[in-house]
Amino acid sequence: MGTQTKTSLAKRRIALRRVVLASLVVACLGLFTVYFREAETGSLHGVQAGVGGVVAPLESITDRAVQPFRDGWRWMTDLVDARDRAERLEEENAELRAALVEDASREEELVRLREVTGFSDEIATGYRRVAARIHGRSPLNLYGRARLSVGTDDGVVNNSIVVTGAGERGALVGYVIRAQSGSSVVSFITDPRTGVGVRVQGSKNAPAILSATYEGKLELKNVPRDYPLEDGAAVETSGFSPPGLPSIYPSGIPVGQVYQYGRLEADVYQRVQVRPFVDVRSLSEVIVLTPQSEEARRRAAG
Repeated sequence: MGTQTKTSLAKRRIALRRVVLASLVVACLGLFTVYFREAETGSLHGVQAGVGGVVAPLESITDRAVQPFRDGWRWMTDLVDARDRAERLEEENAELRAALVEDASREEELVRLREVTGFSDEIATGYRRVAARIHGRSPLNLYGRARLSVGTDDGVVNNSIVVTGAGERGALVGYVIRAQSGSSVVSFITDPRTGVGVRVQGSKNAPAILSATYEGKLELKNVPRDYPLEDGAAVETSGFSPPGLPSIYPSGIPVGQVYQYGRLEADVYQRVQVRPFVDVRSLSEVIVLTPQSEEARRRAAG
């Protein structure tokens, strides 16, 4: 009996709730219908205005009370977003720095390749090119000599010519004074112990002897006083050594440019300063021209 009574009571409560819910739905629909159909001066509109007037101050107070929490929430979300953006920017900067380093490395590699391959084929006729690294030099005499990474095993012999591919036609660097297995020693044109037979273009091809001071500056000797000169005139090898004998250098290898010249009234020869096309102190790689033809071998032997 008890169980049936409880079940009957529960069913009545559920039915009552459904009736109440349906009544509320019908009442709401009726109110909405009347509200939208009546004029602006109707009773329901008046009730809405009155309730809105009562609720508006409370809404304003609530909005002011909640505003600090909203501001705090926005500040926190903005801070998180700013940190995320900073992390993304840092990652992008790291990628850009890595790309710049890679580009710089590639550019240096291209420069080295141009220096190895850019020397004039016309001048190198009768010689074989051997790329070499400078892997030893005295810090006390950067203009004098250096050790190269190639030697007799690579076909290098004494008096092999050392050049660089820098510029349009390349430039003279020096010559090998001692070749041995696995390495060799180059004497630069800026070494005071080295002399080169040269000529000045545009000045009747004035023959001269190129020598260096201990500061690595190049000078021309024995340029006759009546030979015309001008700033920027190109200086290249003449193919002859100072005594007038064949030189170890073939004719036409660029050396540098005239940048200063003059003479005193009593001088027989002009005093000429030459700026080399290449700064030997900055070299890291060079080309060794090893003699192959009979003429090249005779020059190296001479």
